[in-house]
Amino acid sequence: MNVALTIAGSDPTGGAGIQADLRTFADLNVHGTAVIASLTIQNTLGIQEVVKIPPDLLRKQITTLLDDITVQAVKTGMLLDGESIEIVGELLKKYHLAHYVLDPIVRSSTGYPILKKDDIELLKKALLPLALVVTPNLKEAEALTGLSVRTEKEMERAGMEIHAMGPRYVLVKGGHLEGDAALDLLVGDSETQRFRRARVRGRRLHGAGCVLSAAITAGLAAGLNVPQAVRKAKGFVHQAIRTSVSIGHGRQLLNLTSE
Repeated sequence: MNVALTIAGSDPTGGAGIQADLRTFADLNVHGTAVIASLTIQNTLGIQEVVKIPPDLLRKQITTLLDDITVQAVKTGMLLDGESIEIVGELLKKYHLAHYVLDPIVRSSTGYPILKKDDIELLKKALLPLALVVTPNLKEAEALTGLSVRTEKEMERAGMEIHAMGPRYVLVKGGHLEGDAALDLLVGDSETQRFRRARVRGRRLHGAGCVLSAAITAGLAAGLNVPQAVRKAKGFVHQAIRTSVSIGHGRQLLNLTSE
């Protein structure tokens, strides 16, 4: 059985974080394991508060799991501070977790700040060099590089700068660019691949980035290479967005039970 691990925050709505990651793994026929790095108090209208899991409990969750279970791929989502980042980086190396997908969450989809500037710098040093794939959106690419990222050309430039920080691949997500197509750029060692899909209009979504990085992780756990995993994940997310659902008064959630 292929096994994937998510280290991320808990989302009571089920639309993002650990809950969405596990649902994505299951939909893609990968067994999901999870370590909770933070708790959130939120609904579809936004985050009200985030609570950090104490460092010793974060460490114990990871070591207890990985001392027993071999995982084929791992992703990290919401990590709240430098201490959490350092623990994750240390244990990624200890357990030789090479198929690592880094979703560099700087702020939530509703604008709630997650990482401070110093924490972003530590993430760049401690986690980016360990990542097989890093999946920044435009704002996250700006935070990692200090560049303005508002055009396709600027996306590629930012992707190349992030790639120079150590990850094997950088998937710069252009979902917030203007245009009829949603464009993502996959920057690797030798080339930049473009993934375009027709934009689904009229959606204000919660959790799309979490689901995409989880779907890539599932693909890697199943033995796909990075471009294959990205392509399959993009198709999965597009369908989930196209059939997204409203369960509250705020943002829509991706439909992870769609056929």
